[in-house]
Amino acid sequence: MPSETLPSIGEMMSASVPMVRTLNLEFTETTVERAVVRMPDQSAFHNHVGGPHAGA
Repeated sequence: MPSETLPSIGEMMSASVPMVRTLNLEFTETTVERAVVRMPDQSAFHNHVGGPHAGA
């Protein structure tokens, strides 16, 4: 099956892991050896002192 018909790991994670969608995670690079994920700064996920919450 040609690889262009297979979903990317980011697409699969978004479809199966609700927290990926909740946090708006963006998979910017995925290879067999490496995954780079970007999480945008969102005030909804800041802690009581204004920084990113440890759980995010």
